[in-house]
Amino acid sequence: MLENNLIGFLENKEFLPKDFDEFNSTNRLRQLFLSLSNNILKSYCHFSKYEQKKLSNCSLENAFKYKIKNLLPINFIKTDKKTISKNFKICINSTIIINNYLNSTNKKTIFISNKHLLPIAKLISICFINNKMQLLIDKHLLFHEFVLKKIKKLHSDKIVIDLGDSICIKSKDFIGLKIYTSWKDIEVKKPNIKDELESAIKSIKKGEFYQIYLAYPKNNEFTKQIPVYVDELKNKEYQIKAIPYSLRSIIKN
Repeated sequence: MLENNLIGFLENKEFLPKDFDEFNSTNRLRQLFLSLSNNILKSYCHFSKYEQKKLSNCSLENAFKYKIKNLLPINFIKTDKKTISKNFKICINSTIIINNYLNSTNKKTIFISNKHLLPIAKLISICFINNKMQLLIDKHLLFHEFVLKKIKKLHSDKIVIDLGDSICIKSKDFIGLKIYTSWKDIEVKKPNIKDELESAIKSIKKGEFYQIYLAYPKNNEFTKQIPVYVDELKNKEYQIKAIPYSLRSIIKN
């Protein structure tokens, strides 16, 4: 079950979600991962739209190798003490991380100041483990961060709170909306929403919210909102809907 929830790569082996919606090829699924990973690695690694599309033609392992190489400085700084300025400060931990990566590939050693070194050191520490290129991220987290980013952009005039398992939207004139996110392949006739629905029911019973959405990736079958009615809430005012959330903006130019 854990492996089924992970997306990414382990050396040349790729763990991609099964085809859905317009993500119907290996290239598009790679492009999807590169885009979604931006929301997780944003402080030190960002794949532009151009890079996402271009690098989807190669393996995810090579895509991240490209990114690391691209972040490295062009010129290597000599370690002769006489040539090092007094204002030059070496980030020892970051340097060790980068040297470990470089020594395992081309035997070169690099020293650089904190300002330029730290982001690449973070990236290497995340995807170069035990001398192997690898990066596996929980798909539910990837989807949650994607939805969160979209909601913050759409509701910039409101307060958007990330609650971990859900997202809350509030304002002075708005009672509030809660959104539970999960990456599942929803079948309209028999939707697998039990876990999220139970959380929604608890939230309504506590009086925290009365309007709750359950967001899942849009697929070829799941294209419209599904109202959800619960017997044990029949005497309460509430609204629960399963919402198809499109990821197509990732592959649009």
